[in-house]
Amino acid sequence: MDRKYAEKLMEEAKKLNDGAWIAHSCHVASLAEKIAFEAGMDSNKAYILGLLHDIGRRSGSMQARHAIEGFQFLTKIGFAEGARICMTHTFQYQDIEAIYDFWDCNDEEKKFAAEYLIKVTYNDYDKLIQLCDALSLANGYCYAERKMVSSVLKFGFKETTIPKWKAILELKEYFDKKINGDVYLLF
Repeated sequence: MDRKYAEKLMEEAKKLNDGAWIAHSCHVASLAEKIAFEAGMDSNKAYILGLLHDIGRRSGSMQARHAIEGFQFLTKIGFAEGARICMTHTFQYQDIEAIYDFWDCNDEEKKFAAEYLIKVTYNDYDKLIQLCDALSLANGYCYAERKMVSSVLKFGFKETTIPKWKAILELKEYFDKKINGDVYLLF
C-alpha cells in the first residue's frame, strides 16, 4: 500500500460517507507520522495506517461495527496490515467490551472480533494508532484526558472505562519514552 493509493481510498470513502471521521482520520495520520519519525519507526507506514484506521466508516454511519467493516474492506483489497489496524485501533487493551460506543453488529461478527483480538500481539504500529486515535478529534488534537471525558459524556461510563483510560495513559507514556520527549509537543 502506498500513500497515494491510501489517499485515493479516503477520497472514495468521503464520496460514500462524508463526515467528521474524514478529518479525524487525517489528524490521526499526521500525528502518527510525526511520532513515528521521532520514534525511529517507518513514518510513511504510520501515516497510511493512521489514515485508513477508520476506513470501515465508508459504509455508512455506525459505531463499533466500523472496525469489522474496515477489516473486511482492507482484507479484500489485500492490505492485511491495514485490516489489522482497523480491528486493533480502538482496543487499547484486548477486551471486546472496552469501547466507548456500542457493538452494532450480529453475535457472529462480535465473536469474530473478540477471537481476533485475543490472538493478536500488539506491535508498535497498533499501539501508535491507538494513541493517535485517542489524541485526535475532527478539529485537531487534544490531550488524552479531554477525549476521555468527552467520550464518556457522549456514551456513558462503563466498567471498562477506567482500564481503558489507564491503557491510553500508558500508551502516551510508552511513546513519550520512545521519542525521549512529550508527544503533546508534536501537536
